[in-house]
Amino acid sequence: MAATLRRLILLVSIFSSFLCRPILGWDEGDFEIFDAVEEVNQNFYEFLEVSPDASSKEIRKAYRKLTLKHHPDKNKEAEAEITFRKLVSVYEILKDEDKRKRYDKVLVEGLPDWRQPIFYYRRVRKMGLGELFILLAGIGTIGQFLTNWAVYFEKKLVVVSFIIILYESKRRKC
Repeated sequence: MAATLRRLILLVSIFSSFLCRPILGWDEGDFEIFDAVEEVNQNFYEFLEVSPDASSKEIRKAYRKLTLKHHPDKNKEAEAEITFRKLVSVYEILKDEDKRKRYDKVLVEGLPDWRQPIFYYRRVRKMGLGELFILLAGIGTIGQFLTNWAVYFEKKLVVVSFIIILYESKRRKC
């Protein structure tokens, strides 16, 4: 009785720790930062010509100065529109304190390695318990379906080979 109670307590604690664990995934803000880093391909602070510890006022001032310089209506160069779009995305990230902290974290840690599947499953995918159950049920159902078909074809092969053997034996007797 005591062993069963211990097992039950252990099972409940494991299950509750699984349900209560924090999710360490990314949200849309993180993806926006990753896309901007890949697009700009330069340090955002260098792009705006400000120091990394610049205040939001200094960032806004640098943004306005560069906007006047690179706006497509005022600058007729072919690259002006692309530079202006990069400038807007950089400013959108650096003006928001939360996104700026996330960007500073990307500066330190670098961009994620998208080629590693384990990285995807640990960091990117936010899978809830219900979604996990549906996925495992689907995999189990497909596995059961394929196993049943394999058993059917094996039995069919045995029956067909048995019929062929009977037919051959009757033919030899005649």
